[in-house]
Amino acid sequence: MEHLPLLYIPSPPPAKQITEEESTSIYVKKEPVQPLILHQLRFFSRPINKERQLFIKLKNGEKLIGVVEKLNGNEVLVNTFQQKIWLDAESIENISTK
Repeated sequence: MEHLPLLYIPSPPPAKQITEEESTSIYVKKEPVQPLILHQLRFFSRPINKERQLFIKLKNGEKLIGVVEKLNGNEVLVNTFQQKIWLDAESIENISTK
């Protein structure tokens, strides 16, 4: 008679090499939008304030002059008098009226 161990723990089968390409995802943690920027965007997107000319400084150093036409969540449509640009609120560093 064959002696079996007193404690038997089933183990997974040996690992096999995957020949197909494996998919991996990379998640990048976004910086939260500053509450002041969101408050300013909501304020300047109101109908009574839509015609106010704004100076918008982006985090990449670019400066825009224009008016807020539309706010959609964290995205804002800015009319820069030459073109209309959709900006992500996370890319805005500062908003001023002078």
